Amino acid sequence: MNLLNFSLVSLVVIALILLIFGVKRKSRLSIFFGVIAFITPLLYISFNNWIVLLLLVPAISFVISDIVRKKVITP
Repeated sequence: MNLLNFSLVSLVVIALILLIFGVKRKSRLSIFFGVIAFITPLLYISFNNWIVLLLLVPAISFVISDIVRKKVITP
């Protein structure tokens, strides 16, 4: 496994840890950074021209963090 694959896998693992931590602590910032760290390798792996779609990462992560936060706060 080369260095790029190792760094992408480690980024996904860190993102999942941040997402779990953010949902447990109801921290919107942790959820936001977790989603950014999770979506970035997925865009790199799945698209050839991923730099153009990288601008969508903050918008997607805000939407996901709002949805998760609303589900956690309201039973």
